[in-house]
Amino acid sequence: MLVLGSEPNSNAFGENMATEQTTLDMDRLGELLERGERPQLRMLLNEQHAADLAEMFRELDLPQRVRCFRLLDLDNASAVLAEMPAEGQRLLLRELGDIGVAPIISKMSPDDAADLLSDMPKDKAASIINQMGDAEAIGDLYELMSFKDDTAGGIMSTDYVSVHATSTVEQALTDLRESYEEFDEHVYDIFVVDAQEKLVGYLSVKVLLTAPADATVESLMDTSVIAVSTDTDQEEAAEKLSKYDLLSLPVVDKMGALRGVITADDAIDVLEEEATEDIYQASGIDAGSAENAEELASSVRMAFRARLPWLLATLLIECGSAAVITKFDAVIQQTVVAASFMPMLTSVTGSVAMQSTCIVLRNTRQYNWRAAARNIWHEIRVGMLLGLACGLLTSCISLIFQQHGHLGVVVGVSLFVTMSLGVLIGTLIPIIFDRLGIEPAHASGPLITSLLDVCTMTIYLSIVYTFLEHLK
Repeated sequence: MLVLGSEPNSNAFGENMATEQTTLDMDRLGELLERGERPQLRMLLNEQHAADLAEMFRELDLPQRVRCFRLLDLDNASAVLAEMPAEGQRLLLRELGDIGVAPIISKMSPDDAADLLSDMPKDKAASIINQMGDAEAIGDLYELMSFKDDTAGGIMSTDYVSVHATSTVEQALTDLRESYEEFDEHVYDIFVVDAQEKLVGYLSVKVLLTAPADATVESLMDTSVIAVSTDTDQEEAAEKLSKYDLLSLPVVDKMGALRGVITADDAIDVLEEEATEDIYQASGIDAGSAENAEELASSVRMAFRARLPWLLATLLIECGSAAVITKFDAVIQQTVVAASFMPMLTSVTGSVAMQSTCIVLRNTRQYNWRAAARNIWHEIRVGMLLGLACGLLTSCISLIFQQHGHLGVVVGVSLFVTMSLGVLIGTLIPIIFDRLGIEPAHASGPLITSLLDVCTMTIYLSIVYTFLEHLK
């Protein structure tokens, strides 16, 4: 199903293909700024793609960025602003002032404008919105800003076309022509609603254009429409759009009334943000959000606050490893050679656990308890086979280089046990976190590896202690 959606960058930037004559690089941009050639700079800037300009602006200092931005046409300025990171938007808008911002925001798509305004103080956002003359647009912005940022309602756009089920094809085409003039997006499919504005189906423009003029929309529409509610998690909505190969996805409220649409480009942004957050969280960095993550490379204070908590947690857990080693100090002194295998055991066990965690994180949202149990059993068998293979190899290596057959058996058995346990922990903890409503990515990285370090040291040194007489 395809529904009304915004083609990525469907504006002056998207319609101009960059050529060798119009391509602008940083050296050329710096040269034109230094020489103050405003007419040529204006022409070249307005021929570039919004995403390219947003990337170039990040390399400029703030005064140069403002100078370039003021040379952009209104449509192009709104497109560039939508492509910029949150911190870049805030700095630029602060320099432009409320009066200069309102016309630019009015040209942005409703969802992008709402995201930008939501980051501002409420009084400033209200001042900008109230400068817009379109009452309907103002209502759409306030509606979008009322939803949580990480929900389908928070990322949806109110730019869509709908027709009533009881309308004739002729009436629907008339409505389509009138609606199409209100915004720049391209219409692919049309939503069908009933008298209470509830979503009941959809039909394509092709069907509408080729049907008899007196046919009713209800007789032509497809009722198997896929939709999400306004409070659906944004990642779940994006994954649904990807799963069913949609370009956009309708969003309804609790009563089933059509409220907006999520487009493919919005879904791509969401999946990118979620992937960024998962990467940071898996590394023990609590960025808070993808937007904050963008600032970690530039803000020392934010980077410190984001990275410290999990490092402290790791430090405390690893104290357990130190306590275990201290407890078995006498054992280590009697079999010093056994201590040489400790780093290898912790490294391999941690690695196999992280492999299992990555697999679980990739599919967490698809799990029910039955699927989770099946995955756990699968990973346990895989872990035992991996442990057996690595244990046998380690035993052979120990026998060859240490000339100590008993130690090789101890290390091999230890590796088999710890790797099997590592796979179990690496599989279980993310699933448990997910069921408790905690972000599963927090379970990976420092937390699991630290826990396994304690477990690995305890298991290995306990086995060494058991076979101590044979290892002397």
